[in-house]
Amino acid sequence: MGLLLAGVVALNVAVLRLNLQYDHLARERDQLRAEKAELSSNLAVRAASPRTSSLARTQLGYVSADPATTTYLDLGNR
Repeated sequence: MGLLLAGVVALNVAVLRLNLQYDHLARERDQLRAEKAELSSNLAVRAASPRTSSLARTQLGYVSADPATTTYLDLGNR
């Protein structure tokens, strides 16, 4: 009878440890999901075309290419 009781106690301890580990991993997963959402939002804001174009013009002095003077090279037949 004592051996059976010791086995039940050991099993309960093992289950408790697994539950603690599961809770820790669930919290870490939630934190990583929140960080990913924040990073995705930041990336979307920074990659917005009008903002990028504005920064290129104001900070770097870039201008849009004139379509009438733009030429293309075909490098497909090499």
